[in-house]
Amino acid sequence: MIDFGLDIQEAIEMPRFLSGRFALGEARDTLHIESRFPEATIEALARRGHTINRWDAWNEMAGHAHGITIDRRNGMLSGGSDPRSDGAAIGY
Repeated sequence: MIDFGLDIQEAIEMPRFLSGRFALGEARDTLHIESRFPEATIEALARRGHTINRWDAWNEMAGHAHGITIDRRNGMLSGGSDPRSDGAAIGY
């Protein structure tokens, strides 16, 4: 949100990656990456020696995020809900 000027929903929907083992037999430094990253980025990481596990576009193993922001100038609440899991942004 801060670095790229995204709202809460846009930030939650950005592609994710995780580094580490999820299953027995996997390398400890496996890079799990959602397929929505640009192909050139994934290829560059592989060329640099990363062990890549390509996830589907929206993988729930990437975690679940939900959030609310408050605009202190006008009190407006904005919510975001992760499409990788159940949930909803609800306010009153």
